[in-house]
Amino acid sequence: MDQPSKPSPFGLFERTLALRYLRATRKGAGISLISIIAFAGITLSVATLIVVMSVMQGFRFTLLDQLLGVNGHVFLQPQAAEVYQDDGFVETLEDIPGVQMAVPVLKIEAFSVNGSIGQAPVYVQGMAKDDLLKIKEVSGPGAVLQGSYDAYGEGRFGGNGIAIASGVARKIGAQEGDIITLIRGGGKETPFAKLPTTQKNYRVDTIFSIGNYEYDNLYVYMPLVQAQVFAGKKGQITEIEMRVDNAMEIDGILPAIESAVDNNFIVFDWRDRFRTFFNALEVERALVRIILAMIIAVATLLIFNGLWMQVKDKNSDIAVLRTMGATNGAILRIFLMIGGLIGVLGALSGVALGSLIASNIGGIEKFLCGNFNTCMFPPDVYYLDEVPSIFEPSEVLGVLAFTLALSLIFSAYPAWRASRLDPVEALRYE
Repeated sequence: MDQPSKPSPFGLFERTLALRYLRATRKGAGISLISIIAFAGITLSVATLIVVMSVMQGFRFTLLDQLLGVNGHVFLQPQAAEVYQDDGFVETLEDIPGVQMAVPVLKIEAFSVNGSIGQAPVYVQGMAKDDLLKIKEVSGPGAVLQGSYDAYGEGRFGGNGIAIASGVARKIGAQEGDIITLIRGGGKETPFAKLPTTQKNYRVDTIFSIGNYEYDNLYVYMPLVQAQVFAGKKGQITEIEMRVDNAMEIDGILPAIESAVDNNFIVFDWRDRFRTFFNALEVERALVRIILAMIIAVATLLIFNGLWMQVKDKNSDIAVLRTMGATNGAILRIFLMIGGLIGVLGALSGVALGSLIASNIGGIEKFLCGNFNTCMFPPDVYYLDEVPSIFEPSEVLGVLAFTLALSLIFSAYPAWRASRLDPVEALRYE
């Protein structure tokens, strides 16, 4: 006579019992309520973690793209007070393999005034037209709001046409074609004394938007020759900005750049210039990840509480299963599956909810800001004019693995106690 085969581990018998114990009964309604609360807690905590990490990753990549797009990747800063533009030297730098372009720049701190309408501090970037047109964040079709760069650099000493950022235009109330005044500290020598300031009128030919709050409220571009005239530094530059093919792998090209320059220049890259900013972002991201991981841990602790109460409630059922031939391992696996199911289902629901919110976070923020005057991401704090979000599959897989691991860990002890239950003691008073 054939012996009946034993149920296979995690087979239909064990899965059916695990699903049955998840449902509410008259005696154990409170237990299932705890399971529902644990499920909801895991769902919300996982969704929160995914939304926060997606937004922070979006901030990091968007800011990095803007910083590396508007600014150079490698900077050559002169050590001497006066360094004159040398076209041959710039061409030598551009011949280095991996270098896209080397741009001589004259930077001037100034003040912009539009009659009695408005005034604002500005950061003037003196740059040649060909170099400026290569910066798509400033000259691309999506960046130009008014006017064009057709007349940029045309005329005597580069002409009087300039390009101003949208935030500057808003502050001083300027439009395309308006005449504004730029004022800088320091002026020409006169027979009596040196003038305290220099001021000159310029025509607004272009209004652009970078999408970064700080840059849009400061930047003004002016032809390099005209900037040298305005600053009183004929033929001089303040630095050379270089752009390379791959800014993330810049260490491989720095030695060639350093060997090409003499001791008149200090060589540093974008990581040095923006180190403090990005270090702060990374620290904040790590701390937020730890805090939200602790929230997930608290939610999964409810699995332990629910399973513990369920083991107490199902003592007689466990004893009957043991007398019918269920092994210790089968009982252990049944309760492990209960905790694992709550964790997995909660994590998957959290991923779905978090992905939905993360993909629509911009519209949600605009709705709350417009209807309830609750702006969660003010541009003057976060520098961006909209909320970016980047959904990373690796982050999701990490969250799923972490949640499942905690669910199994917190389910292990109640499941082990259930497997060690003595059926004789459990049925003695039944």
